[in-house]
Amino acid sequence: MTISVRDIEASRVFFSSVQLEPLVAKTKVIRSFADLNNEKVAKSDLLVGEGVPTAIGFTDNLDEDKKQAAADSIHFAERYADTYSHKKNAPIEWHEKYSEALKHCGWSLTNSKYREEVSKQVNVTMDAVVLDMVKATAGRNAPALIHMLKGAFTKIQSDEELITIFDSNSKSGKDADFRLIPCLQTPGGTAIATFVSVDCELSTSAGGAWFWKWKFSNLSMKRVASVMELNMSQHERRRDQIIEALDINSDDFFKGVKLK
Repeated sequence: MTISVRDIEASRVFFSSVQLEPLVAKTKVIRSFADLNNEKVAKSDLLVGEGVPTAIGFTDNLDEDKKQAAADSIHFAERYADTYSHKKNAPIEWHEKYSEALKHCGWSLTNSKYREEVSKQVNVTMDAVVLDMVKATAGRNAPALIHMLKGAFTKIQSDEELITIFDSNSKSGKDADFRLIPCLQTPGGTAIATFVSVDCELSTSAGGAWFWKWKFSNLSMKRVASVMELNMSQHERRRDQIIEALDINSDDFFKGVKLK
């Protein structure tokens, strides 16, 4: 993947004008989670946002510098979209800002799939929805990404602290949303990820923590999935500007978890 002089100049201009809103203070529940799981980004298999409904998973073969690049890019994109748009009031614009930020951090997004659906009396779990989205989007990389995601889901379900953090970040009243980004490294050394985002409005539910509930009544769901590919040289060219724009490092924005 080559980068033109025009693209380089566009990214320079982009970062020169970025001013991110500061993070609000974290809650006590989130801080207790941070104390429990103290793995750094480069050594983690799974990153869970401390204040956002976002998780990034890494396959075993992903290099540490690419893990850091993924964490910093997603961290920046979350903050940029929240600064320059409002997810609840303008969800399409918010996702456009998110994609714009990822592009300038060195990621290309392709094979995007968008779907809306409204269902009544649905027996479904969100983990099954996510796995289906990855399978439909990731092509030949799907088996490895699905294997990694299943391990991540098992880990979250088995840890009350992880369920609490994910539940509290992803659901507010009838509204729920989350973003999951499983990442791997190709034999040629390129970082590839699938970006999965789901926004839900749900009326009645049953069966445990909302993400794994087995029965919903009047479920409205918007979901998007894209394939992401990292140009590491472009990312490294803008790394200092990415870090300068962020007021905390990604080790504090995410908390790392080992799956084994």
